[in-house]
Amino acid sequence: MQLIYDDNKTPEEISRYDLAHPDKVAQEMNNNNNNDDDDNDDNNNNNDDNNNNDDDDEFFKLIKSNNNDDEKDNDKLDIIDSSKTIFDIKDLDEWDDENALDSIRNRFITGSLDDDDNDDDNNPGEDDEDDEINGDFEDLENGEIIKSTTTNETTTNATKSHDQIEQEQLDQKKEILKKKFDAEYDDEKEDSTPKIDFYDEMKDEINKQLQFNREEFEDDDPLVRSKVEGFRPGNYVRILLNGMPCEFVKYFDPIYPIIVGGLLPNEENLGFLQLRIKRHRWHKKILKTKDPLIFSLGWRRFQSIPIYSLNDGTHNRMLKYTPEHMHSLATIYGPIHPPNTGFCAIQSISDNNTSAFRISATGIILDINHSADIVKKLKLTGTPYKIFKNTAFIKDMFTSALEVAKFEGAAIRTVSGIRGQVKKHLPKPEGHFRATFEDKVLMSDIIFLRAWYPVKPPKYYNPVTSLLLSSKKEWQGVRLVGQIRKDLQKSVPNNPDSSYKKIERQTRRFNPLHIPKSIQSSLPFTSKPKLPKKQTKPTYLQKRAVVLEPQEKKIYTLMQQIQTLKKEKDKKRKEKQSERKVKHDKKIAKEEVNRLENEKKKRKLYFKKEGLIEKKKNASTSDVRKSKKSRIE
Repeated sequence: MQLIYDDNKTPEEISRYDLAHPDKVAQEMNNNNNNDDDDNDDNNNNNDDNNNNDDDDEFFKLIKSNNNDDEKDNDKLDIIDSSKTIFDIKDLDEWDDENALDSIRNRFITGSLDDDDNDDDNNPGEDDEDDEINGDFEDLENGEIIKSTTTNETTTNATKSHDQIEQEQLDQKKEILKKKFDAEYDDEKEDSTPKIDFYDEMKDEINKQLQFNREEFEDDDPLVRSKVEGFRPGNYVRILLNGMPCEFVKYFDPIYPIIVGGLLPNEENLGFLQLRIKRHRWHKKILKTKDPLIFSLGWRRFQSIPIYSLNDGTHNRMLKYTPEHMHSLATIYGPIHPPNTGFCAIQSISDNNTSAFRISATGIILDINHSADIVKKLKLTGTPYKIFKNTAFIKDMFTSALEVAKFEGAAIRTVSGIRGQVKKHLPKPEGHFRATFEDKVLMSDIIFLRAWYPVKPPKYYNPVTSLLLSSKKEWQGVRLVGQIRKDLQKSVPNNPDSSYKKIERQTRRFNPLHIPKSIQSSLPFTSKPKLPKKQTKPTYLQKRAVVLEPQEKKIYTLMQQIQTLKKEKDKKRKEKQSERKVKHDKKIAKEEVNRLENEKKKRKLYFKKEGLIEKKKNASTSDVRKSKKSRIE
């Protein structure tokens, strides 16, 4: 800090950082200034090699003494090599004066930045000179003194710092924004009418154009007007359609109105559509993959076969059924429509199959593609039959060497979580292959391979042509599989591989842990096996004979007799109960026969009475018809 605030030091001395010998540094600086021209000429003549040497010599340069400058060099060698500032205590005495302190007061943050104002206050006589220089003059006619604006601007800009100028500019911008917001807010308060948005603006333009057209063609002939601006809404027109089937006219029913629309050129192409679909909450059953549905999409009604799937981030996994309460993806083959087009789907349009709620599903179109990437999981299992350290031979997973070659390098895994890889097929057993694992596998491990099998949606598109039939509700497309089986009276085929079987697993028996005696002797007592020896000889309790006392013998024989009598009574009771049961069954069978005979008699009497009543009715109707015929004749 001394170097910065010491007024006696020149910038060259401060940059040289020499405080011990300032006079010598000043003399040296003068010598350097005198020799600048010579040095510049020498530097221009030097090569690039000398420049590189100068860069290297900036560090660790050896000082050589000359005869002329011995005293200078000796003084330089006496300088203390230290980063600590060296100063004389006598130099600090000058800072006891208040004037010296005031001279540097404005260099600190606590000082005042208005130096020019203070100078003007101390020297009030200088203002007159500035006024004369800057062109201030007095208007003698009006008696006004006009001052120059340039002086004020220059003085204010000089006194203001860069940060203050930026702050003022920012404040001005904020003030402009605030005034703009206040003006808009006040206008909204004053105007009770709401602002016109884009929709209303376009609507007003259309209405203005319609009004202009109406005024322009008001006096023209309708035929000329239709040729110029086309048919207006609400006009009756006659359309000629070529290539229509005759059944459309023959079986036309005015109960079913016909809406005429147009198709874009790209909507006439066929392709795969990816839909986001959800079963309708009022539909009773969930939807099954490959069950045909009738889609009402855009201007068309057509039947197609959807395949449902879910996207798990990497694959579109095929679903057998639609989820219960969430959306899923569906892929169908049909006419191309733009994305976000809504649709609804039904299973049948005939009255025979629509006793319940008709709509089966709803959704929108997500994507259009000429191909579909849908996969389903394929799980292959096998078992090891020969195990090495980290290698094993696997069987029962493939049937041929060609299949093994197709899956070479595929990842496999055991049920216990040991990962492995398919290496190469074995030459002799067909379908067997060699595989490597992270760890040694066991003979009881099951190895499985998880793969993905592509599913191709069927290209089925059948437009609904119910308007060509005499009865519009009799159109029937592809039937469901269950309906076909019901019509043909066939049962569901039972695939033996799909039926669950009882899994019989052998109980695993582990060999006991055998520790050699050499190791047992070196083990501590807590780790030694504490297994008692097997008893080879009978124990004392086993060898001891039981001799009963006379009283104990009497008690034992009495208990045996009582137990024998009890068993005999139970046997007789069971025999009597079985006899009673046989008699009761005969009685119930006889009553059942009598009941059936009585029901048969009652049924005969009932139908006999009903037949007589119906006969009388038929006779009365025939008499009425005969009387009518006779009257007509």
